Amino acid sequence: MRDKTMLFDFGGVLVDLDLERCISAFEALGFQLRPYIGMYAQSGILSKIERGEATIAEFCEEVRHLSGLNLTDADIVSAWEKFLVDVPQERLEMLLKIKQHYHVSVLSNTNEVHWNMARNRFFLYKDLCVNDFFEHIFLSCEMHCEKPEPEIFQRVIQTIGCPAEDIIFFDDSDQNCEAARKCGMQARLAPKNSEWFKYFDSEGYFLDN
Repeated sequence: MRDKTMLFDFGGVLVDLDLERCISAFEALGFQLRPYIGMYAQSGILSKIERGEATIAEFCEEVRHLSGLNLTDADIVSAWEKFLVDVPQERLEMLLKIKQHYHVSVLSNTNEVHWNMARNRFFLYKDLCVNDFFEHIFLSCEMHCEKPEPEIFQRVIQTIGCPAEDIIFFDDSDQNCEAARKCGMQARLAPKNSEWFKYFDSEGYFLDN
């Protein structure tokens, strides 16, 4: 079993999201974020930072340009952070159980601000850090491509170095799951609120059915 890799999405699967809270935070600053943001994919300047094609400073400058407001970088980053809520302890514990039996990695469409929250806050648990939970960390902002593009899955398979069918991918987007399957992976739709626990027993063994 140890040769199998459990590959988890981050947003919506491991970390809880609050889209409306983020939108409201930007509205309080005077900027309408809704045209650019979604639960599964972003557009415009948000897509650029998720693909690593714009720095956080460039993101902040673009928000100032689009809004016509004299907003500080700190205000903009703080509002952007409101999209992410927390990684509940029960999910951290389940990841640690799963890691006793399988390789565990993460694949996320994300950006520097949100992954800094993961690194500096969400995965600091029992003297552990984010690298103690995952063998490989695949981030769109570092790979310069996003799910559901085939390239990102192909690069993941190549890096992990095992047959694609030995990778089980958990994502809350049907589109991303289907894209992973087309690249040879197994995939399971992983709804929010820890519903993906149904794929594992209480000890972290994958229920292959």
